[in-house]
Amino acid sequence: MLRLIGIILGILLIVGVVVSGSYLFDAYFAKPDDQAQPIAFSIAEGSSTEAIASGLEDRGLITSKLFFKTYVRFSKATLQAGEFQLTQGMSLRTLVSALSFARAREVQITIPEGYTASEIGKTVTEVLPGISTEQWEEVVGTSGKGMSSVSDILAGIPSGQGLEGYLFPDTYRFREDADAETVAQTMVLTLKRRLAENDITIPRNLIFEGGLTFHEMLTLASIVEREVRGPEDMKIVAGIFYTRLKIGMALQADSTVNYVTGGNTPSISLDDSYIDSPYNTYRNLGLPPGPISNPGMNAILATLHPVDSDYLYFLTTPEGKVIYSKTFDEHVANKYQYLK
Repeated sequence: MLRLIGIILGILLIVGVVVSGSYLFDAYFAKPDDQAQPIAFSIAEGSSTEAIASGLEDRGLITSKLFFKTYVRFSKATLQAGEFQLTQGMSLRTLVSALSFARAREVQITIPEGYTASEIGKTVTEVLPGISTEQWEEVVGTSGKGMSSVSDILAGIPSGQGLEGYLFPDTYRFREDADAETVAQTMVLTLKRRLAENDITIPRNLIFEGGLTFHEMLTLASIVEREVRGPEDMKIVAGIFYTRLKIGMALQADSTVNYVTGGNTPSISLDDSYIDSPYNTYRNLGLPPGPISNPGMNAILATLHPVDSDYLYFLTTPEGKVIYSKTFDEHVANKYQYLK
């Protein structure tokens, strides 16, 4: 009997040594293979250690739920909710350390060329629910000028104007906890970077050759962006607008009226053309007070390098084709032909 008990105790001792050795190896000495690939693993808010252990075991990231839970308990680790990149074969020490420091989730946001600040805000608040419409409007509104320390290109924004025109349209990735100011700053800095990439140097006095300030250049580019789509048409239309400015003719850009009414039509109604607003370029000569959209690089380049032509008028068909004319009579005839 005593011999049997001794045998059992011996077996238990051996098992204990083996288990202890396996635990120590898993906890401190295990290493991934050189060819091991990262595996995405997520922990939801409120997940229990048991649930996390089950998920890790299902993905082949641990060999024993018991070992994992034991290590977590005795290391007094606090596992975080979030997204993680883990590798099969990691030691429990390395694994638990990684799970104790969550990397914030990232989201992708694509802003098309010609979106207004409000349209960008709608996209941003849909993807980043932590940002409210009110927070976005506060940052990009007139108080946005307070971000002038972020980039010198904001220094020329006139009083009463916000960041409309300065939020560069692009595809971005933001942390899920990003605030409105971070998003707006990133878009402004992207505008500055893209200008530099295209060899566009901003003069210290923010005035370009020909007398347009940087703010006025962006204003005209924003109109060009909303009027036509193709790069070549943008250059011709920019040239037409420059000619109108030189001869004292109203720009008569439907897009500026749409900015006031919220419309999005290729042509406006007669009543809309009489709307009392400084942005109505039918009633007011020259440029409106500020941009009416956030232009992409094609529109900016077209505004800086317009094409001279004999054209003074243009219209865009419902199919997107741009029809040019030299005289008002030709323009009226084109309207009857293409905008029936």
